[in-house]
Amino acid sequence: MEEQRTGTILDYARTQTRDFTEYPFQTADALVFALLSYDLIPQSVPRLKSLVARYGSLSRRVRSFDWRHPVASAQALVRVPFDGPTMRQVEQELTLYEEHHPYLEEHAGFVPAGTPRRFYRSIAHNPRFAITRVNAADERFDLDQQTQFAAMTFLLPTGTLVVAFRGTDDSLVGWKEDFNMAFTYPVPAQKQAADYLEHVGALWSGDIVLTGHSKGGNLAIYAAMNAPDAIKDRITRIYTLDGPGFSPEVIHSYEYSTVVHRITRVIPDGSIIGMLLTHSPHAHRIVVKSSADGLMQHSCYTWLMHGDQFVQEPDVTSTSRSFAEAMNSWLGGMTQRQREHGVEALFRVLASSGHGTITELMTAGPRIIPDMLGSYVGLSGEERKYINQALWMLAGATLHH
Repeated sequence: MEEQRTGTILDYARTQTRDFTEYPFQTADALVFALLSYDLIPQSVPRLKSLVARYGSLSRRVRSFDWRHPVASAQALVRVPFDGPTMRQVEQELTLYEEHHPYLEEHAGFVPAGTPRRFYRSIAHNPRFAITRVNAADERFDLDQQTQFAAMTFLLPTGTLVVAFRGTDDSLVGWKEDFNMAFTYPVPAQKQAADYLEHVGALWSGDIVLTGHSKGGNLAIYAAMNAPDAIKDRITRIYTLDGPGFSPEVIHSYEYSTVVHRITRVIPDGSIIGMLLTHSPHAHRIVVKSSADGLMQHSCYTWLMHGDQFVQEPDVTSTSRSFAEAMNSWLGGMTQRQREHGVEALFRVLASSGHGTITELMTAGPRIIPDMLGSYVGLSGEERKYINQALWMLAGATLHH
């Protein structure tokens, strides 16, 4: 018997062409839509803010009645149209843009050059995904509030809504918000995710699937557990793809218990990001074999698949477990004030480089060391201790492979 070839989500996006009515939603599809949320959002995709202003209440729908299109306007009084572009149309628009503005390559993070563009091109030509419509785009970046958030909603031919929350992008602001979760609850992006789901659930009917990679997975869970009951009851599945967890208090809360059995948690076997904070043992967990090592496993493009199924491992590596135990023990031994000061100190040093993204920091190389070293020396002894401990644990988890 011929052994099945090992592939990745790139292969799934190209070869799984059956319609959703023929082949139901899979965990791999949750990854597809989570990755699509990283794409640049073209102007052709309606914004959530404008949709709420036009259709958010019956009175607003009446005021928006267009007598030039009486039939469509009358239908909108009863059922809000989901008239966003298809993924094929979106990618055609973005292909023209990407030729002169390489957005994806600049925001891909740990992804090899060219990989996201090949993925999106496959989606645009695959009948399973190409006819899927996208709507209700919402994107916010606020340096003062230290928040980075984006989400969009897809409509499957089956009538199911897939809400995808973007994970941490390449910006220092996005990464700092992740670290802020260690001492702040909720962070701004979590509140924005809950508001987003409430608006989308009020606009359109049907089952709802939530998905997100990295911070996006955390946002998906937070949005679900804080949704109004009428919307929460429509949520069939929540996917967190190597996303960080929550504090023990949140994990044991009533709100979390109402959704935990609908959570599917997918992590690579050497996960670092997905082992941060606390996770419930009651959520369904899938450990995936990755072709990369250390922190590079956070890229979903390294997760191995056989056909439409992930290549699974029985458990995470001992290095991944040790990192989680050390990190959580370290955080548990600090007060909230100490956590906040440690995070502020770390990102103050990184910001002293004059660069605003992780990619820029890595590209700059040794040139930024003098500025960062000067900032580091200016910290208090306690702040330097926190930074040293965090970097030592991260280096150990990354280099042990």
